[in-house]
Amino acid sequence: MARRKEIKELYYIRAIAAMGILLIHATGTFAIHSEFGSKAMYLGIFLNQFFRFGSPIFMMVSGLVLFYNYRSLDEFDMKGFYKKKVKFILLPYSLWSAIYFIYTSYINKLPITYDSLLGFIRGLILGENFAHLYFIFLIFQFYLVLPLLIKYLAKPMEESPFKVFSFFFIFQGLILIYGYYFRRPDATGLLKLFNHYYWKTLFSWSSYFITGGIIGIHYDRLVDFIERRIGYISIGYVITTCLYVGHVYYNIWIHGGRDYYDNFGSIRPHTMIYALFTMPMLIWLTRKMVGRFNNIKDFGTYSFGIYFSHPLILEEIKRNLVGKFPSLVGYSRLSSLILICTLGLLLTFIIVLFLGSLDSRWLFIGRVPKYAFKGRKKEKYV
Repeated sequence: MARRKEIKELYYIRAIAAMGILLIHATGTFAIHSEFGSKAMYLGIFLNQFFRFGSPIFMMVSGLVLFYNYRSLDEFDMKGFYKKKVKFILLPYSLWSAIYFIYTSYINKLPITYDSLLGFIRGLILGENFAHLYFIFLIFQFYLVLPLLIKYLAKPMEESPFKVFSFFFIFQGLILIYGYYFRRPDATGLLKLFNHYYWKTLFSWSSYFITGGIIGIHYDRLVDFIERRIGYISIGYVITTCLYVGHVYYNIWIHGGRDYYDNFGSIRPHTMIYALFTMPMLIWLTRKMVGRFNNIKDFGTYSFGIYFSHPLILEEIKRNLVGKFPSLVGYSRLSSLILICTLGLLLTFIIVLFLGSLDSRWLFIGRVPKYAFKGRKKEKYV
């Protein structure tokens, strides 16, 4: 079967999502540790909440790409698919897990012992060797069940998309509502296990993945709908964004502090509605960016490497700037927030482009074209 045409705007969507995730991690300390009421606190909270769509959008894009390309098992080369995922995702993930394990041992001055190596293996399996690595543990769950999803859901997603979307939206919503409002810390047995891991299982992300799949199957029709209804979608997006971010400010205001800020991560039911309105806005926006803003496209092309590397780079920036120059760079200064965010974006991008120029790039940043610095031609994917 002929290969379907490339959706070029996905590079830009990935870029915006990757920038968002990086800024979430760059601004978290400002949102929590800045002097209460400071400009750095307010801007830190805004950026930290506004970009919470990052991980859900990445999950939607994953579902979109897979169901855009695979509508039936006849189109799905199972052996080739899993071989590529092991080589271009699992191996880089294992390498970065080792890097973060060694890094955290170094900065915390912890010896590497037999017990710590056992902990590393456990962390490797569960995506726990650094905070952001859970996403690989999560996405591989969807890869494992993908043949079943294609076999049993692809046709219903094509013929009855609203019914399939509604089921998974309600299903995931109920799980996240339980986890956000009703989960008890004193649970025991299987419920305790579920409470501990539910947030990084396919059950709590199924709606994002399936929604992306439905978008992929009906992409041209959906784009036409977005173009015709962008005014109404924009109004819904603005209202949803104000409610989503405003909910956080309201809770900080009524509680007189940020003691509850840990409750406002990405794994909450409110994010589902926010991400749902954000995705069509990103599709509409990025379609206008295609063919322009090549640096943003490159950021999206190498977003997998940015995902892996950015926490380490941000930690080093913070350790060396805030730790060594506290009188000049601090979490209550607006200039420090801007400096760390800007440096984080630039240094991460530069380092990832350097990795992308190597012949062994696949081991660090997956299956991407070789990056060509000025005066050189880009090569094809490895």
